[in-house]
Amino acid sequence: MKLAKPEVLYDEKQIASRMDELGREIGQVFAGSEPCVVGLMKSCLIFMADLVRRIPLDLTCHFVETSSLREQGAGSVRTAIVYSTEIPYEGRDILLLDDVIDTGITLSFLLDHIRERRPRSLKVCALIDKPGDRKIDVHPDWAAFTPNESLKDGRFIVGYGLDYAEGYRGLPYLGTIPRPAPPAEGRKITISGGGS
Repeated sequence: MKLAKPEVLYDEKQIASRMDELGREIGQVFAGSEPCVVGLMKSCLIFMADLVRRIPLDLTCHFVETSSLREQGAGSVRTAIVYSTEIPYEGRDILLLDDVIDTGITLSFLLDHIRERRPRSLKVCALIDKPGDRKIDVHPDWAAFTPNESLKDGRFIVGYGLDYAEGYRGLPYLGTIPRPAPPAEGRKITISGGGS
């Protein structure tokens, strides 16, 4: 599959500057504690690696992966955790890192899941926050970037860990590509019977 060349949305310098700012702000909020940083796999890995190195505190890192399934006919989405490291939530200060918050469905599920385990505090930091796409009223405590307007023509954000079909993750910047077309239906073959 040939990958389209992304248009740069946020370049390397903008990202590095924002990571520095977030590291300082988060370090101040969690001063005096050892936060437990939980990253939503896989797209937050680069964001998480850069951010935790800028938080001037001892901290632990853990990972969680979710899967969302749209139920046919019901129009509802069922979210489940499909992978998690052993995370000691109870009595801890938790920093949840999310790649892109759009509908809020996954974030809402994770917040409920973590709150059930009684952390001392729970904060959320997103790489990209798209409040105009919300279906559930949730808000991160920090967002590296909040695009000011809807992406033209519904463009798709890639790079800096974000992917399309596992491509683009390694880009050092955040860019946009045209929204990929849905997969084509399988080829139809018609066989006509021969006459005798």
